Amino acid sequence: MKHRINILIYALLITLTCVLLLDSIYFLPVLIFITLTFLVTLTLGVLFLKMNYFLPSLIRLKNKEVLLTFDDGPDPVNTPKILDILREENAKSIFFVIGQKAEKHPEIIARILSEGHLIGDHTYTHNNMMALFSTAKLIEELTKSQATLTKLTGRRIPIFRAPIGYTNPNFARALKEMNLHSIGWSLRSYDTINKDVNKLRKRLISKTKASDIVLLHDNLDISTTVLKDYIQESKANGILFASSIDIKKLQNG
Repeated sequence: MKHRINILIYALLITLTCVLLLDSIYFLPVLIFITLTFLVTLTLGVLFLKMNYFLPSLIRLKNKEVLLTFDDGPDPVNTPKILDILREENAKSIFFVIGQKAEKHPEIIARILSEGHLIGDHTYTHNNMMALFSTAKLIEELTKSQATLTKLTGRRIPIFRAPIGYTNPNFARALKEMNLHSIGWSLRSYDTINKDVNKLRKRLISKTKASDIVLLHDNLDISTTVLKDYIQESKANGILFASSIDIKKLQNG
């Protein structure tokens, strides 16, 4: 919706510029300014899921609990360790899994569900160039991941997170076609960049607030290493982590 509105505003401003300033020395500078502003907004919409620019994504919870989410698994080493910690701390999470990894580790998928967590679709291949896929190719990718996850879990997986968090109109059309609900985040851990355990722990503890959806990765050693201290110290600061997850509430935003 925001993208469509932006296009309409851009078209209107270009039209007005042509009508009012066509013979003016300001015509070209104004035209360039309007176009650059449109392109910058478009780029920010692609890069930052939080903007909800191309499609609606759940960014925060409506209650005061904090929801941990993990991308890019399942990982045979780290995911079981993370599940152990979550069980000890009575915290429930969403694991946005990659279809081809899930096929290799069906026992981890089964454990995730048996311990009360949710599975989310993170595409079948997690191709880093997926933001350039056509709508048809995205639908093909999602059809494969959905079939894989349905076979492994015995249920439809209605929630989705885009690889790297990049979205565009093709994603919006594909998710609508597949009837999938996008889940974003309000707090990004940057565990893929920050390789200092203490800095990552301090960042998470200082930044976590009520209602946050936190993005972590369960294929990284550092995320596993920091998790227990992060949860315990955050609890000491009054943070409540989700002890159950209602899939219907997530779908309804």
